[in-house]
Amino acid sequence: MPRFEELSDAASFGRVVRAERKERGLSQRELAQRCACSQRFISELERGKQTAELGKALGVLEELGLAVRVERRDPAAAGREAVDRLVERTVARLGRPERKRPSLSDYL
Repeated sequence: MPRFEELSDAASFGRVVRAERKERGLSQRELAQRCACSQRFISELERGKQTAELGKALGVLEELGLAVRVERRDPAAAGREAVDRLVERTVARLGRPERKRPSLSDYL
């Protein structure tokens, strides 16, 4: 039965690649040799490097027996998720806890 993972960024893509590689008992070097790329590329891909080359990344997925499927999402939900991710990243960069933003109902 197929297993689905929702990938929202390069880090989640890398986690899937790493988990599948380890499940198959392959080292980064062995996977790189099978994919005709460098061990460094596999390492950077697994660490979620933002600039990983898409063609090579798709080749790694193919070698691991994984596929990418693109689905249309509910635009409203996608927008909320994007805002939530932006808030999380901003809070993490600031290094301080998120404060609850006041809403109109707070004043009623």
